[in-house]
Amino acid sequence: MHVPGVVSLLAVATALLGASAGLPGGAEPLRELLTRQLSLTDAQVDAVRRGEPVAVSLETEVTSEIAIGGAVRINAPASRLVAVVRDIERLEHGGGFLATKKFSSPPVEADMAAFRLPDEDIASLRTCRPGRCDVKLGQHALQAAASIDWDAASAAAQAHRLMRRMAVEYLERYRSGGNAGLAVYEDAGSPISISGEFEHMVRQSPGLTTIPEVSTYLLQYPRARPAGVQDFFYWSLAEFGLKPVLRLNHVVIHPRRPASGMQYAITTKQLYASHYFHTALEVRMLIDDAERPGRAHYLVVLNVARSDGFGGLLGGIVKSKARGGALDGLQGALVAMKRLTERK
Repeated sequence: MHVPGVVSLLAVATALLGASAGLPGGAEPLRELLTRQLSLTDAQVDAVRRGEPVAVSLETEVTSEIAIGGAVRINAPASRLVAVVRDIERLEHGGGFLATKKFSSPPVEADMAAFRLPDEDIASLRTCRPGRCDVKLGQHALQAAASIDWDAASAAAQAHRLMRRMAVEYLERYRSGGNAGLAVYEDAGSPISISGEFEHMVRQSPGLTTIPEVSTYLLQYPRARPAGVQDFFYWSLAEFGLKPVLRLNHVVIHPRRPASGMQYAITTKQLYASHYFHTALEVRMLIDDAERPGRAHYLVVLNVARSDGFGGLLGGIVKSKARGGALDGLQGALVAMKRLTERK
């Protein structure tokens, strides 16, 4: 199926669940959401309702994009999962995660004290030029990398310090100026504006008027902040069978009206990634279980990501492998979030 898009998925969920609030048979709107928007089969929906995690690939018309979705029933209040997400250093720990750290408010360089550039990235930075670099960088970062004394014995230490400083400065530009402060990658081929890519990703579907506060805040941050919203930033270094990737992320927790059925919408917006996906967004919807209201809920997830590596003769193979890795990652994340939430 065509990927529903962030905005339309939220819109459909809000419409279906809102219309059913307080009515008997509340599981049917959830079934409709999962079958219409994630194309789950009846058997897969039944598995979700039994508490089994299900992740699926979604088709998209954007060549550079992959999209996956998934769901699981969690036998605990939605507020517990929110607490698990807030404790991101515990949630993203072990396995392929080499390091995860939540930033202070405001961010400081000490927040990245545990970060070390992978050796292959240090080697790549040494020869980086505009249009030819194996690390995703914008013009400012490329110029800064060129200022390192690569012949010095301290070259690696200089590179570590530089990346820590640039990450914090980059985050501060975003915190003050929003999407306009996001990078324009110039590491390969034509420049890629993360702000432009992200806006297109969010706006590619109709439904902005149905649940505007989530999409508006994604696009207009730091303006248009809805009441009751909580957010935080974190960095992670992760390796899932490929190169280690440094990511900077913005997590926003939107509390919803309890009567709507959806308790929370949680978005994770990728601000930077050193490799592979230049733009990415995850949306988690926490939907009250109509059969056990306030005591159990359903987690429904949509992940959308774009890469400039899906073109050319081998692009299809690369995209297939990336999609498979993303599916495995979401399946594992659903398992982890269910386990941590139910035992918290």
